[in-house]
Amino acid sequence: MEVPEMHEGRRTTRREMLLAAGATCLVAAAPQTVPATDADGVPDVAGKDRRWDADIGMLGEKSGGQGYSTRLPRGTWVHASRSNLDYAQRLLDTGSAAGLARAELVIGKVIALQDIDPASPTYGIWSYYREETLAQMDPPDWNWADFNGARLTAMIGRHGDRLNPALAADMRKAIGRAGEAIMRRDVGPAYTNISVMGARVTLAAGELMRDPKLLAYGRKRLLGLLDYTREQGSFNEYNSPTYTIVALEEIEAILSFVHDAQARAAAAELHRITWEMIASHWHPGTNQWAGPHSRAYYDRTPNPTLDGLSARLGRPLRPGVAVPPREVPMLPCPPALAPRFAALPERETEVRQRFIRAADDAQSVRGTTWLDDAACLGSANAESFWTQRHPLIAFWRTARRGPTPVFRVRCEKDGRDFASFGMVAAQRAQRVLMSAHPIANSGDWHITLDRAASFPGQELQLRFVLDGPGATARALDEYRVELVAGEWKAVVHMGPAIWNNGAGAQGRWAIEKREGAAHVAYVVPLGGSIAPTALGRTSIPAAIEILPVAARPSKDRIEVTPHAGSRMLRWNGIELVAPVGPPPPIARIS
Repeated sequence: MEVPEMHEGRRTTRREMLLAAGATCLVAAAPQTVPATDADGVPDVAGKDRRWDADIGMLGEKSGGQGYSTRLPRGTWVHASRSNLDYAQRLLDTGSAAGLARAELVIGKVIALQDIDPASPTYGIWSYYREETLAQMDPPDWNWADFNGARLTAMIGRHGDRLNPALAADMRKAIGRAGEAIMRRDVGPAYTNISVMGARVTLAAGELMRDPKLLAYGRKRLLGLLDYTREQGSFNEYNSPTYTIVALEEIEAILSFVHDAQARAAAAELHRITWEMIASHWHPGTNQWAGPHSRAYYDRTPNPTLDGLSARLGRPLRPGVAVPPREVPMLPCPPALAPRFAALPERETEVRQRFIRAADDAQSVRGTTWLDDAACLGSANAESFWTQRHPLIAFWRTARRGPTPVFRVRCEKDGRDFASFGMVAAQRAQRVLMSAHPIANSGDWHITLDRAASFPGQELQLRFVLDGPGATARALDEYRVELVAGEWKAVVHMGPAIWNNGAGAQGRWAIEKREGAAHVAYVVPLGGSIAPTALGRTSIPAAIEILPVAARPSKDRIEVTPHAGSRMLRWNGIELVAPVGPPPPIARIS
């Protein structure tokens, strides 16, 4: 296997980087935009809604509100450790002397926020904000050793020769502490993005600190991730538009800045695997990353993701937007895979892949993705409805102005995604048969952080949502509803539902339309609380077709028969065994 040459601490040119990566052709660099400067002559690279606080010496911004770890109210003025390291890196990348001075100030401020007590359980990590200590967080986020450590290693790798030697020494010490925190936590390979990021930080820390223990740990961790990925069939954080890109960036950093030969060989193989996952799920007709997605923060592929892929491909994925420059440590897409982003290999393509391997392979998590020139549909055979999951999602092209239509299935409790329900599915081309059910060992809003036996709630909805220009909903009969946007539609076939053995209040199907969105939902009143694992027999089946708007949908009804304590569903030649209670959970932290 050919491993790209690494780049030393100096700023390697993009041409050198591309040549080192074995690119067969070079794309002309886009002209660099020179940023404006502020009153102090510092390049204005703060970003939208952020402001320099001279009194504190850090970049300030409004917090996003209470989340998984922070308790600060939304809109609180804060100084974020990660955002400030990103700001420092942007300043360094400008090459400005004034930018260098401010970057050094910011880096020093962030390093001071790290827990430096070796006896502390949070040793080596940072709080999100200067305004909220690690002790005040609930709980602290150990990923910040990885995220901030990675940013510090990048700045040392790219700009170490320009930095004040005393500050560079402090950065190396901070990276070493982050590496120690990562070793103590010892995340396994199932947590893909943190696994590879932790490997990158500990590898870099081992080389920067000349610490053989850190270096050996990073090498072992990366080799373990490669072996695990091969055995599983994919990353466990599968097909994620968010975290596959994070993994790609970390792999690129290893290939650009780490010397260790074994680690670099493993990184080169992981680089290929990552690109194969992205390319095989890319839908050129909509320029969307087709599902299913293990983790995603947005329904549509975000512009920064599109631009990052464009830079690596050397061709624009957003119409009318120039190809961004490919900066170190970005590496080009493998040439053999680049054409896949322009066209499908055939007019219709189906991708089937195992993502998470269970002890009984029949219980493994698998994905199916159907793509044709205009539309795509992806589903996971078993997955939760955590807010970051897209277990069933479709996109299609439309001539109407506005965003790409997206169709999703989600379960919400009182208007928020509910992590203690899930679904199973079987897909054949553009048709999916599915059933929703409660799941065990999960939480309310998060899959791990807020686990409980019972959750407060007034109403649960299993929602089939179409978001797109001119979206409409229309009942075809008492069993079928079509959701239309532009030239394509999703037809939802409603099956016979069971809720809590038929005891108490039962669900009803309802249609809702509003500007730019429409949905059909199975709505269940909860009466104040829900205990998912205490529910009696519960199963909500449905079937979905993604069709051109003029196509006639199936008239088949979903057939249900008992099957060894479960339900056997049949529809349009597709069979699915549907749980009627919480199935045994697959242990996952991400």
